[in-house]
Amino acid sequence: MRQKSIGISYAIIAPLFFGVLPLCWRYVPLPTLLLILDRCLFTFAIVGVILFITGQWETVCNFGLKVIAKVAISAFCLALHLGFFMGAIALGHQVEAAIGMFLAPAATAVLSTILLGEKLNTIKRLCVGISVFSAIIFFYEAQEIPHFAVFISLTWGLYLCERKHALKMVSNPLAYSWLEQSLIAGVLIVIVIFNSVFPANVQPLTAVNSSAFLVLAGGCTLATIASFLQSKASQMIDCSQVGMLGVLSPVVQFIVAVLVDQKPVSLLQLTAIMLLLIAVVLYNCPPLKNPTLSKAN
Repeated sequence: MRQKSIGISYAIIAPLFFGVLPLCWRYVPLPTLLLILDRCLFTFAIVGVILFITGQWETVCNFGLKVIAKVAISAFCLALHLGFFMGAIALGHQVEAAIGMFLAPAATAVLSTILLGEKLNTIKRLCVGISVFSAIIFFYEAQEIPHFAVFISLTWGLYLCERKHALKMVSNPLAYSWLEQSLIAGVLIVIVIFNSVFPANVQPLTAVNSSAFLVLAGGCTLATIASFLQSKASQMIDCSQVGMLGVLSPVVQFIVAVLVDQKPVSLLQLTAIMLLLIAVVLYNCPPLKNPTLSKAN
């Protein structure tokens, strides 16, 4: 029970950190692709140093081809998710990108039932229904065809499920994060080179001022911690729970947009967010015991 409580705590803290990240990235004048690459390289370097200092580097050295292949699948799913998410933002579909993350908990719950065999009781099914209904409210408000949102939510759900599979083979979440980020960074470096991004943006890190560099470093640190905490949570609780608690990330982004950017908020949007938060609480509450059965025991 204590382990489950710790896992839920990790799964709550991680999306709160992820929700703050877009606020950090806006102050860093780098192309999206290079921003993601810098984030992956930062995690690769910092986690690598931590593994070496703490004497856990041997875990990485012992990775076999089967483990690397399994982590590569989860890394591919994450790369797909980032591609759809960042692509939507680059094409001006910011609303769809945010709605996709609101829809992600329901997609994760369904996929974890299909791919991982996790069981959903009546209350949890109701919570999934509430989250879908809340996403529909956002779709109605945005009045956009939800193509990007569907792909964003599905790829995130697939990533969480594949990560759960991979973490059964890699018991060390730090080593897992290092391998995952290194695989993504390797692919991104190839893409950057072939698309001639670097020649157009020579020495991108030196192109930003010291304040922006500190913001970039802070954002990368938050992303690294959040990724680690979410990986730890995946080892302790169901994948569907991690996915459902992940809705806190777009909620934080929405609050930031309202407070910082002075974005208008409608009554329907507030209703949808309240419904989502209620669904998250109900989904993660322990089942109520039948008092009659308790007395009988």
